Amino acid sequence: MSDKDRPGHLLEIPDSLGRDVDRYNAGTGPAPPIEAFLPDAVLEDVAGRSGPVRQQDMVPITAAEAANRVRFDGEHLPRAPRTARVLPAPFQRQRVDLTRHGRAWTQCRADEVAVGDVVPDVGRIALVEPVIRYETVVGVPDVAVGMKVILTGVAGNRVAFEPGETLRAFRLVE
Repeated sequence: MSDKDRPGHLLEIPDSLGRDVDRYNAGTGPAPPIEAFLPDAVLEDVAGRSGPVRQQDMVPITAAEAANRVRFDGEHLPRAPRTARVLPAPFQRQRVDLTRHGRAWTQCRADEVAVGDVVPDVGRIALVEPVIRYETVVGVPDVAVGMKVILTGVAGNRVAFEPGETLRAFRLVE
C-alpha cells in the first residue's frame, strides 16, 4: 500500500518495533521510546514548536487540580479513565436482599403466636384467644383445670392448641 492510498489516521509500525514491544512485554528488553510510535509529521510539528518557556505564558493551577492531572512520562501510556456509576442521593435506594426479608419459618409455642403470623392449617392469624376452663373440684368452685389457645385465621377458621404445643409460624425474625 502506498503512502497516498493509506488513510492519514493509520500508522505503519515496522517489524523491528513490534519485536521491541514483544521483548518489553516478555520482560527481556527495554521499552521502545514513544517517538517510535509517532508519525514523522507529528515529530516535525513538535520539533518546530519547541522554544523557550516564558513565565507570562504559564497559567497557575491549584494543588488539588495538580493532584488530579494525569502525568505522562513519555515511556508509558497514561491510564485510561474509568467512570464509576454513582446515582445522586435522591435516586438511590437501599439494597434488597431476597434471601433475608425479615420473616422466616420458626418453631414457637402456641401461646407465643402473634396477630399477623402465618400458621399452617390456620392461615394468617387475626385473633389469639387464651381460654381457661374452670370447674368445681371437691366443693371448691372456679378451679382452673385446663387451658387452650384458640387461633383464629382471617378466613374465620378457629383451631385450638395446647399452650405449650410447638408449631411452625411464619413470623418476623428477631
